[in-house]
Amino acid sequence: MKLQNFVIAVVEAMNGAVDLLEYALCYVMVPEEYSYYFNGKTEMLLAFDFEVAQENPEAEFITFGSYTLEQLINIVHDKTISTLRYGVIDNLSLSKAEDKIKRFLDIDKGQMKILKEKHLLGRWICFNYKVGYTAHEKTEELRDIWINLQNGEIDENLQENKNLIFHTKELPKNYEIPGQVNIFEAFEKSYSYLKAQSSSTTIVDEIEFNKELQRLDEYYNELEKENSKKLERKGITDKRKNELLSKAETLKLERLKQKQEMTNKYRVDIDMTLDNGVMYFIPLIEYHIQLTFRGTEEEKILHYNPIIKSFYEPTKNLL
Repeated sequence: MKLQNFVIAVVEAMNGAVDLLEYALCYVMVPEEYSYYFNGKTEMLLAFDFEVAQENPEAEFITFGSYTLEQLINIVHDKTISTLRYGVIDNLSLSKAEDKIKRFLDIDKGQMKILKEKHLLGRWICFNYKVGYTAHEKTEELRDIWINLQNGEIDENLQENKNLIFHTKELPKNYEIPGQVNIFEAFEKSYSYLKAQSSSTTIVDEIEFNKELQRLDEYYNELEKENSKKLERKGITDKRKNELLSKAETLKLERLKQKQEMTNKYRVDIDMTLDNGVMYFIPLIEYHIQLTFRGTEEEKILHYNPIIKSFYEPTKNLL
């Protein structure tokens, strides 16, 4: 029944529906957007056993090579949640590299020299999220977070200049690839970063929200002021005094309750879902340099990204 489990998993991943009618017989419905894969059909009866298929001639027998199974496999390939892309750089070189490195490090001439340079294939991963904001109504936006896997840092520069990346699905040249990376740590960092950014949007229409709170405070201030005046009157009975004191407490609680209801009305509930991830391999130039300062020498490694024309320092354990 592995084929049946596969078909069910794919259909459900497409946000379709599966109704298990009996042993090895399913009625499936796929979203309209996928109908062109199935000759315009969105509803199908599928059998996963030869005898069941014979008993239900209107059902399609699902086996290796059957039309519907092949189309589902195509959908998996076309709509995969992760993929690889290889950046294309026509001429991987950097003129006046020494001067540009000195400017990047903000050091004077004579304090640095290039020991060696080489070409390699750097890795960036782009996590694409769907972020939903729900208040009076739900809105949704797509956000992409880029992680430089050579140092594990958020790369806002590449994110802003992603349209400069020309890529192919085939490795253009056999470059060296630096050490192992932790994709899960990169995902956690991207999620935390996006969550921190999205959490700053906690109130929808903050100006109107503050106006409503002000009106609420003014209303209860008047009620409490009037209640206090009644307490200050001479000759009120103990019974009446206790009633007014009780009312004062009730007004405080009602104010807090109304404020909470108002906050809930204007609060934005945020949900984030990872839609897909794309790994980008980008040709880089690695520079091994020697720094001299007050008689001491230090070696450092820098990477140059030709797409955004900038340097960064990789993590040492990835070299």
